Amino acid sequence: MHLKKHLLFIVIILCVLGAIYFYALSDMFHPKQIASYENFTEMSEEFDASKEIAAAEKKYQSVKEPARVIKGYEKTAANVIALTFDGMDSRGNMDAILKIVTDYKWHATFFVEGVNAARNATVIKNLLEEEQLIGNYSFVGINKAERLEPEVLVEQFCRTQKILKLLTGSEPKLFRLYDTKYSDHLLRAAAACGLEKAVESNAVIYVRKLADEGTMDQFVAGIKPGMIVSLQMSRPVPITYSKKKGPDKPAIDKKPTIVDKNTVPGEEVTTVEIVKRLCGKLKNKGFTVVTVNMLEKMAAGQEAAAKVSDGLKNDKTVK
Repeated sequence: MHLKKHLLFIVIILCVLGAIYFYALSDMFHPKQIASYENFTEMSEEFDASKEIAAAEKKYQSVKEPARVIKGYEKTAANVIALTFDGMDSRGNMDAILKIVTDYKWHATFFVEGVNAARNATVIKNLLEEEQLIGNYSFVGINKAERLEPEVLVEQFCRTQKILKLLTGSEPKLFRLYDTKYSDHLLRAAAACGLEKAVESNAVIYVRKLADEGTMDQFVAGIKPGMIVSLQMSRPVPITYSKKKGPDKPAIDKKPTIVDKNTVPGEEVTTVEIVKRLCGKLKNKGFTVVTVNMLEKMAAGQEAAAKVSDGLKNDKTVK
């Protein structure tokens, strides 16, 4: 009789622990942020970036060196790539993806929206503790940002810079925007906000499309050493134009990045499972994942070594 009671007690404990684990990882309890844009002002006063925005707008007028564009280095000798995750997914998914990356002892680059970072501070701190690189993905995850006015860009960049500085202790130096041409005024606005590098990917895909095995295999087959490979975790905020007298001024839609309602093949496969499969295929292909900054340093070192080698050859030829 006592044995049955003990067994029943153990089963109850296991059920409770299982429920807690499910709660921690399930999208059902940790949905993506879809708060309306109007409510962003209700965030904590510590995230207020009014002063930073005013200073950046003033600085924009005198920026001499715009942010520079990083495009990847396909001549890299080592079998390395830079893998970026563009936009934040649910807390459970982000934690699971981070574990996949760290289990391989890789260091990826995570571009995050300011609004989602502020509401998922624990995820940001986990990324920081695991020495992953964190970048600016604008405040709500905009796209076609070259159409936006400088003051709108400054606000998007500055608010995210302020949030990430408070959460990590330092401002990001690089940013990325989906489906955006890095125009001069955009790069100047970024520089005015303290951003030094704009990341342009060699291969980018919406992660849900990789649910199809054939699509994933084709995507992986096109990846070469030195590339910057980007996984779009959620759909970007669209830009809308209102008709008015004078030049059209683009406005930002009212919601931050969210998954669209269009179905994708293999919808039953979870995002975490897709990322796990992709990383496994990259590993099997012999790739090592490094941050965008590390890839740049490796390419610069390789280029410097090549110049030294060419110099020695020329010297021998002269002699």
